[in-house]
Amino acid sequence: MDLRKKINILDVIFVVAGVGSMIFWYANGINGNDFWWHVKVGEYICQNGKIPMSDIFSWVRNMVDIPWTAHEWLSEVILYLLYHCVGELGVFLIFFVLACVCYALVYGQIRKFMEKNYAISGIYLYLFTVIIPMFFFGRPQVFGFFLLFFELKILYSFYERDGGKIIWLIPPLAMAWSNLYGGSSNLSYLLCLMFLICGSVTISFGRVEGHKLSKKAQGQLALATLCTIGAILVNPIGLRVLTYPYVNLSDKLSMTLIKEWQSPDAKNLGQLILLFLPILLTSMGIIVEEKKIRLIDLIVMLFFVFLFMRSVRFIILWFIAASFYSFSYLPPFEGKWEKQKLRTIVGGVMLTLGLLQGISGAVISAGTIRNGKIIKTVLDDRMIQKIKEVSPQRPFNDYDYGEALIFHDIPVFFDSRADLFSAAGILADGFSLTKLQNVNSDESLDIEGLIGKYQFDYFIVNDATPIYIYLKSHFEKYELLCEIDGAALFQVISK
Repeated sequence: MDLRKKINILDVIFVVAGVGSMIFWYANGINGNDFWWHVKVGEYICQNGKIPMSDIFSWVRNMVDIPWTAHEWLSEVILYLLYHCVGELGVFLIFFVLACVCYALVYGQIRKFMEKNYAISGIYLYLFTVIIPMFFFGRPQVFGFFLLFFELKILYSFYERDGGKIIWLIPPLAMAWSNLYGGSSNLSYLLCLMFLICGSVTISFGRVEGHKLSKKAQGQLALATLCTIGAILVNPIGLRVLTYPYVNLSDKLSMTLIKEWQSPDAKNLGQLILLFLPILLTSMGIIVEEKKIRLIDLIVMLFFVFLFMRSVRFIILWFIAASFYSFSYLPPFEGKWEKQKLRTIVGGVMLTLGLLQGISGAVISAGTIRNGKIIKTVLDDRMIQKIKEVSPQRPFNDYDYGEALIFHDIPVFFDSRADLFSAAGILADGFSLTKLQNVNSDESLDIEGLIGKYQFDYFIVNDATPIYIYLKSHFEKYELLCEIDGAALFQVISK
């Protein structure tokens, strides 16, 4: 059997293994985090023919102005139309397929380098199948992941060919990016700038070397970069799309309070294996090999590692970007043993894992579909019904419950659109009340003063939070109406 046939067999093995693994990780349905309020925004845009420029869901907007940079408007329209046309099961299947496509694209990108080190490549790909389902569900970010992949594909192709018309695909890509997910559309021009700077210098410093692009290629890339910035502005939000990502990343309160925005924790075993291990393994070649390191590869690597160290939510961006720069530097396994056995061992392990996970995942998925839990919700339908019965006008709600309340047309105090509520101080007040501690300072919290500030009429809280204990212990002021699946509904007793 020639090498080409062996590689084709491995292609089948890695595809089957990847899909099988993701069937398992998707078996319990997809995360509904943010999906439900995105659907409502899409519904609002389609029904009213306009994009909201200020908040439309929180009752607090009657007290303070809450401006809204709706940078995901086009994705929200798409999510609404998908949900309206194909329902929950259809949305689930579409995002599962998109996850498989992303895996296939990344696999195709590293495929030609895998023979150097099948062990590291196999570990990276398997961990990628674990990471993907954490991000590939009904959220606009998914569109940004694909746009990042294709932008890097274009830029590396342009760089390695010393020019080409392919660079002119980036401005329209940036235009789509700013409307689908403006929160990361700044990457479209930042990456162009990185390639432009690295392509404008010839350096040799230790193992790092950089080579100039031709004058023509430099001119093409410079003009394309300017056009990319201009293309980002072709959106209904205008200049705010350019500044939004930087304002968001500089919001220390959100970065501290919101779990998915926090920095990674190497002391956490799960994060150590899933997040830090692949970065370490794929960086080994750059660190220990004597091979020269291209300046552009080093810059791209440092940039995406920096983003990851800022917030754990950027790990998916690192996985995608690493497929373009890391694998050509992998330390090779030398000798006959590697060629004859390691390929078989890695392929066998991947195939076995994939088949076992795929079969068990299919069985679990059947039960999930029967139970109607394909897209998860944070509030039980019975709790939603009870809340609708009491019809709150000024409720306090747990931060995570906001999306479910919005979907069911119940006014919220705040929700996972953290950027809206941070500037007005609502985010700090909401988390201070939830935690019963002042999140902005070391000063003691005036609990009743804060409750009186907003004149809440109901509380919808998680039974694992300090505010729940406080409300339950002050039964003379707050009546517990019901508790369902970890959520509690309290009514403020009129004086």
